[in-house]
Amino acid sequence: MLRRDDALVTLGAARPLHNDERLSRLFAKAEQSARGPGGLIANLNITLRQLRAFLAVAEELSFSRAAERLVVSTPWISETVKELERQLKLTLFERTTRSVELTDAGRVFASLLTHVLDDLDDAVRVAQRMAARSGRPLTLGYVIGAGLELMPRLVRTYLERRPDQALQSVEYDFADPTAGLRGHDVDAAIVRPPVGLAGIVTLELTTEPRVACLPEGHRLARRESVSVSDLLLEPIIAAPPSPGPWRGYWLLDEYRTGPAPIVAEARTRDAELHMVARGDGISITSAGAGRYYARPGVVFVPISDIPRCSVALAWWPESSAAVADLVETARAVAHAVGGTEDGG
Repeated sequence: MLRRDDALVTLGAARPLHNDERLSRLFAKAEQSARGPGGLIANLNITLRQLRAFLAVAEELSFSRAAERLVVSTPWISETVKELERQLKLTLFERTTRSVELTDAGRVFASLLTHVLDDLDDAVRVAQRMAARSGRPLTLGYVIGAGLELMPRLVRTYLERRPDQALQSVEYDFADPTAGLRGHDVDAAIVRPPVGLAGIVTLELTTEPRVACLPEGHRLARRESVSVSDLLLEPIIAAPPSPGPWRGYWLLDEYRTGPAPIVAEARTRDAELHMVARGDGISITSAGAGRYYARPGVVFVPISDIPRCSVALAWWPESSAAVADLVETARAVAHAVGGTEDGG
């Protein structure tokens, strides 16, 4: 099987290219023909589909496997490669009933073509990125309380790096833990997984402990830490219902054998903490809430036997070109802060 990253000097049973006079003559003839005003390349009508079909067969050395990989029929890919050979006036494969092998010309063509198509893919990505920069402002959604220290630094650093690209941020409450991604209302979002959106791309930015948010005077409020089992019977304040596992994650549903004893719902952090402070129930939140939302009547106690929660940048694959610079900035910012926070 020919691999896409094979070097030219190792084509054809590991024979050095410069020692094969036949291939050297082939290169010279092809170059001379391509440069002429009526040369071979100038008169061809080759399509990208033909080239990608040829490369798939060259890499798989099987028309059926190549067809499966490209999700096309075997007869289609066979006829597509034959048409390419007719246009090139070259035999690219030696075919038998049992095997498919590249000819010398096929090996050279495959190796050179791999680099050409890689360059073409790069050119398309660059063009898409430039178009994204010159278009509408990027929209970054974020869930209340997610990445409380990272978010301002990310926005500030991005605007410093890309002063020509406008960026607007939109806050979402707990009713939409995807921060606009579910409805495709934003280009990217700062979220707290799990959000339950199949197909999105995520970059973890940081992690932090989960804590129990307790009313002052609660029987557990003076402890240095609590366990999950300490909390399961406590009346609890929940986020509004939403698709996916996010609400249950903060209700500790994975540790329960029955429904959580929900006593109220809160769409915002302020509403949640107000209910906790007046003694309606407890809630589960991130450690950063203790620093950024501290208030009289509320105590934050670490949960000792539960995994840390994470903060991630998320986006749909089709937005990858538009958010590429934002992703790189987020990666740099996350690296600068060390990837974990004990209270941010």
